[in-house]
Order: sequence, then structure tokens, then C-alpha cells
Amino acid sequence: MSDTDNTPESAPNDGSGDAETPGADEAYCADCGEVIKKEAEICPECGVRQKPSDTPTDQQQQPTQQATVGHRQRELEKIANENKTAVMLMSFFLTPVGYWMIGKTGLALINFFTFNYFLLGPLIVPFHCHKIMEDAKDELRRSGVEGY
Repeated sequence: MSDTDNTPESAPNDGSGDAETPGADEAYCADCGEVIKKEAEICPECGVRQKPSDTPTDQQQQPTQQATVGHRQRELEKIANENKTAVMLMSFFLTPVGYWMIGKTGLALINFFTFNYFLLGPLIVPFHCHKIMEDAKDELRRSGVEGY
């Protein structure tokens, strides 16, 4: 008999491997309902990617994600708490220093090595630093942090 035969869903398990009930290391495909291995990422019958289950590795990653969120919040607080006037003045006179003051070292280096402080840097960088600081405050407000 082929796989395309119309067999009832509740066919008895005769131990031949064509069983409709999953074994200990098997599960049903999320799309077609075929019995597949639990470790299978893609169903061999229909080709649909299976949703990952909650495994101990997923639960172990949660503290790491919380630590990342805490790190991001501290980074945003540092940016949002900078003195806006001092940052904007330094950004006008020494554009790379303005970026450095708000923790954007990469932008400071790019600004320095491209000599942007001689071109439009004094006009653009103070407003960009102001926007970065305001965006940090907005993100803190949206995430429910008090005082922003």
C-alpha cells in the first residue's frame, strides 16, 4: 500500500513504523499532521519549517536576554542624562567630541578621520547629537522607565 491510500486516522499501531501515533522521539508536523522526528526542523513530507519548542536551552537564554535589556537601558540612560547644552556646544566647536560625550565612539572616529569638522559637521552634528539624546529619552519613556 502506498502513502496516498486513504487509511483511517486511528489505524492501529502494528509496530511496522507506519504508525499514526508518535513515539517518544516523534511529534506531529505542525502543518500536515504527519508523524516526524522531534528534532526535525523541516517536515520531510510537506517541507514546512517546524516551530521550535520550549527547550531548556530557550529557558537558559532568558537571563541573557534580560541582561541585554538591562544593558540597553543603562546605555540609554547614560545618553539621556548627558547635559544637552554642553553636548551641543562641544558638537559645534569640536564635532567628534560631541559624539564621544554621548558614547558614540564610532561616529566620533568617522567624523574625525573624514575631516567632517571642517565641512558641515558644525552645522549637522549638534542637531544629530540632540536627536540621539531625544530618541534615547523616547525609548526609555516607551519602555516604562520612570523619570523620562
